[in-house]
Amino acid sequence: MAFSGCFRSRNTVSICILAWVLLVGCQKHSPATSTISVGDAEGRNPVEATPAAVSQGRKLYASSDCAICHGKEGDGKGVLARDINMNTRNWHDPNSLAALTDGALFFTLARGKGRMPGYEKRETPDQIWQMVDYIRSLGGK
Repeated sequence: MAFSGCFRSRNTVSICILAWVLLVGCQKHSPATSTISVGDAEGRNPVEATPAAVSQGRKLYASSDCAICHGKEGDGKGVLARDINMNTRNWHDPNSLAALTDGALFFTLARGKGRMPGYEKRETPDQIWQMVDYIRSLGGK
């Protein structure tokens, strides 16, 4: 079997299963899924960026698999992104966030884009807004 070398240890098996799940979940979305309407892009974040909201957003970022591609600290250098040559943003660079409205970030997190899966079925709207607050905090806002 082609993957027989992958199953030598319990840790390797876990990594292989995680990679398979992520790759299956990160398939290309249809163009309609990634097209943001003007109304969605202009959406305002109803969750105030309090320290508690940002902290909760960070926990959600970590538990929602964002770090695998976008990096544990949001630097765009996640393990999976390096392994499959994904071009992810460095959220610490204010220029990465400058052209993105809160509504656009929310839409992308909720619906997904390219290989990135959407989280609207896994997280509540308020939780997605908290992740927007956390991502914004990385860029100094």
